[in-house]
Amino acid sequence: MTTHVKHTNGLDNGTHDALAVTLHSVARFLRTVRLRSGILLACIVIAGILGAAYYATAPRIYRSSASLYVMQVGSGMTEDGLRGAAGDPSRGMPTFRRLMSSEEVMRRTLERLPDRFREGFRDMSEAEALLDIQKSLSVSSEFNTNVLDLSYRSEDPRVAAAVLAALLSAYESFMNDVNKGSSEDNIQRLKDKLAEVTEHLEATRQRRNELKVAAPDLVGVGTGEDALNVLVENIRHLSSKLTDAMEESANAQATVDALQQAIANGEDVLQYADELGARMIEESVGLGGSNSLQSARLNEEIIELTSQLENALRRYGPNHQIVRDLTAKIQTNQQFLQQSPAARIQMNEDSSRSYLGPKLLAMAQQRVRTAMQTEQELLTKLRQEKTRSMQLDMTLNEIRDLENEIDQLNRLRESLVEKMNIIDLNKETFIRTEVSTRPRIPKNPVSPKLVIVGFMSLFMGTLCGLGIIWVLDIMDDRFRAPEELKLQLNTQILTMVPAMPSVAEHGFEAVMCHARPNSTEAESFRSLRTNLEFAAGETGRIVCTSTEPGDGKTTVSSNMAVAFAQSGKRTLIIDADMRRPGLSTLLAMRDDHGLSAILRSDDELDLAAQQNLRSTEVKGLDVIPCGPRPLNPAELLSSERFANLLAWAETRYDQIIVDAPPVLAVTDPLIIGRLVDGVVLVVRPDKDRRRSVIRATEALHNLGCQLLGIVVNHLSGEEAMGYGYGYGYGYGYEEQDDHRDTSRTPSAENETATTFSIASDSTDKSHADENAVAITLSMIASRSSDGDDGVTDRKAA
Repeated sequence: MTTHVKHTNGLDNGTHDALAVTLHSVARFLRTVRLRSGILLACIVIAGILGAAYYATAPRIYRSSASLYVMQVGSGMTEDGLRGAAGDPSRGMPTFRRLMSSEEVMRRTLERLPDRFREGFRDMSEAEALLDIQKSLSVSSEFNTNVLDLSYRSEDPRVAAAVLAALLSAYESFMNDVNKGSSEDNIQRLKDKLAEVTEHLEATRQRRNELKVAAPDLVGVGTGEDALNVLVENIRHLSSKLTDAMEESANAQATVDALQQAIANGEDVLQYADELGARMIEESVGLGGSNSLQSARLNEEIIELTSQLENALRRYGPNHQIVRDLTAKIQTNQQFLQQSPAARIQMNEDSSRSYLGPKLLAMAQQRVRTAMQTEQELLTKLRQEKTRSMQLDMTLNEIRDLENEIDQLNRLRESLVEKMNIIDLNKETFIRTEVSTRPRIPKNPVSPKLVIVGFMSLFMGTLCGLGIIWVLDIMDDRFRAPEELKLQLNTQILTMVPAMPSVAEHGFEAVMCHARPNSTEAESFRSLRTNLEFAAGETGRIVCTSTEPGDGKTTVSSNMAVAFAQSGKRTLIIDADMRRPGLSTLLAMRDDHGLSAILRSDDELDLAAQQNLRSTEVKGLDVIPCGPRPLNPAELLSSERFANLLAWAETRYDQIIVDAPPVLAVTDPLIIGRLVDGVVLVVRPDKDRRRSVIRATEALHNLGCQLLGIVVNHLSGEEAMGYGYGYGYGYGYEEQDDHRDTSRTPSAENETATTFSIASDSTDKSHADENAVAITLSMIASRSSDGDDGVTDRKAA
């Protein structure tokens, strides 16, 4: 049960989160629309101008309307689409609507149209004019009524009424011709057409039969495709035999050439005997053995005699004379075969080789001639079969065309007979029409309408403007509001730092919190200090980094360190950016002493740290510069000695701040982030892209680094409004030179402001970032009202 409740709560939270994301996206887009309202207004104005131009130049369209009442008179013996109008009017109305816009009715309408109203159709062909009338005509009917509602649209109101009047007259004439015309004349025309179709049908059938007689191959083989398949199979078989014959000719010619060469060289010609056949050897020289032609013949004869003997035994019995004769022949042949092959060979060894060679050559040449003759015969027959196949295919195609024509003629003949029957059976039935509402000349145009044009202009202008704003919003990959940063990065905004003027080049005079402790810029860093002090968890060891170089992380870390020192905390700032040491350069501490020297030194950690530690003019603030640039900064930072250095510093200082390289540039801040209590990420909305900041925060979370929050840096009043960071209200706090309490130091005054900034936070720590933002924004507003002159006056005082 508990699991189910937790699961339900998880679903509710997920739904609420999705709703919150959706509402935030809508609110953000509305803010974007407000910021880019000029684009929206421009699109609406342009759409309005275009709409007005269209309304002023568009041709005026007038519409004339009429109504036609349809009724049926008489009764018929058939039921078709025209019947039943009296009993059930809705059954016949679709047919009447189709007939009203048919080509024949349109043609009759154009013929009945007076010449003075044909001006718009003079430059058109008849087909174009009929099509134009069909497009401008609208025919409809209400359900369960006999009334056709007609309307015609035209630029001339008189033409609209005239065309509609001509249409009603043409339709009435058409219906009279269809229903009350001479049935005898129609039947006679159908009979003449039927006789013509029948004659053509008989001639076509005769031609088909003649073709079938001329092609006997199509008879008795099923369909024409079967006859073609037989011919194709014959051609395939002849092609295979021709290939074999060509191969036989080539082999025979090769044998002749080799045999002539062997006779000329005096070589043994017996090796070619197998190629010419054992039969020729035995007939020519009487050679025997199991492989001789005579032995093969005797074996075949014994097999045949054995088959005959079996048949004779079954028919006559074992004592019949035929059975005894066959048995004797089989025994004689078997005795001959059982003689010694060596004896027979000895009898024929005196055969002359001079006789064998020429005989073999003659046999081989005869084999060549026979093979070539066979090849030529097969080639001729194959050509004949191909020609025959082509002729048969042409005949078959013609027969198919004739059969298709016969089918069409049969259908046409049946249709003519059916029409004759319908006319004959329904000659007593006809349709009658009556005009119930006559067409009138319209006074006011139906298009364009001012209300519709205005609404569409407003709608299209708004849609186009929102689309352009949405595209620009997609292309602008920047954060435009603090809520967007908090929502997408899932963290809080610690403070918002305005763009600061340059007060000095190097040293602590370049640090705003030290050089101008009462300035509005310094207040943003005290707000950062306050938020970190009251944050949940330990924040004694902090690493300050940024997304990309140039975001101002060195400025933030140095001012944050001075702010902590001014609050009375013993503070240590470490320049861990050993690749591009901005902090050491800013404070003019670039030498051979620093962090790299401590991490590479073999001395005791306490001794090495004391040797490389720098005291500053700011009370309570010490600095460990970067030192000489090493070859392997990442390896030094991931060493145990750096972790021990942080532990050593934790025993001697209240606050430790590490200035690290940008997250997306190197892995150094990720290494340091795992060793400290939290990470402060500096973001410049005017420079950093959304994807880059999200990648940086994801990299920190993936390695288990605790992201304490975001410092939004380098905001000017104009840029802030462009990004949605509006701060148009004042803080209401300003020093008066004439009533200044000299007993209070700048540090004490800053503490008072800090106390005020966190007064409301004591009741709800979850709003710490909002308090910080409020302080920062109010200071920016105060600075914008005072300017640099106020600071100059205070210095003069």
